[in-house]
Amino acid sequence: MKLSEIISHLELCPFVVADDSVEVTGVHCGDLLSHVMANVEEGQLWITIQGHVNVVAVAQLRDVACIVLAGDNAPDPQTISKARALGVNICGSSRSAAELCMALAGSI
Repeated sequence: MKLSEIISHLELCPFVVADDSVEVTGVHCGDLLSHVMANVEEGQLWITIQGHVNVVAVAQLRDVACIVLAGDNAPDPQTISKARALGVNICGSSRSAAELCMALAGSI
């Protein structure tokens, strides 16, 4: 499923969308950065509540399709700037991480 379809399906708020044609291959939900670095797979959607600049570094390192900030969390200005510079997609949602995962069940 393309990121553009997921943005529409989940009614995500796009903070930085460098490439919405990227193919999303799965979902990883987690907030502990070391765990995400060890377990998120290339092309996955990463659902988290973390909006600081370090999430961009992890997403770029692991070639994540998009960071989705759950629970009305928003990236800080430094995070947005870094994501734009590195071409990392970031979206947000008022839904909880659990709600987002359930909404995606069977879609990807």
